[in-house]
Amino acid sequence: MSAPAASDPYPGIRLTHAQRLLLVEDDPRVGSFIAQGLRDEGFDIDWAVTGEDAVARTRAGQYDLVLLDHMLPGRSGIEVAAQIRAGGTGAPILMLTARDAPEDRRAAFAAGANEFMAKPFLFDDLLGRINALLNG
Repeated sequence: MSAPAASDPYPGIRLTHAQRLLLVEDDPRVGSFIAQGLRDEGFDIDWAVTGEDAVARTRAGQYDLVLLDHMLPGRSGIEVAAQIRAGGTGAPILMLTARDAPEDRRAAFAAGANEFMAKPFLFDDLLGRINALLNG
């Protein structure tokens, strides 16, 4: 194994790429940043902007991980997580949110989220959490 690059935040940990992720984010700026960054890292990204679209996509396709915004138009990320789980999707769910109160975390985990990450976050930290969930 070659030595990691000096800028590698996770030396010795290799991300397994070509995995299909569903990004659920209604903010075009945030969604574009996350989607492009993950594509640059080699992930296959589908992007939904509503909870309804996210639920439909998880029922129609197979995802290795779902990145789910908490505050979505029409349906909260908590409701979406519960519906994704009720539909039988076993893929890990990483909840991304500006809401970081203990009750928000409890609600996310109760709905089926595997991990909870507060915005703003460093992209390298997001990659680390994705890696942990995919290889967990």
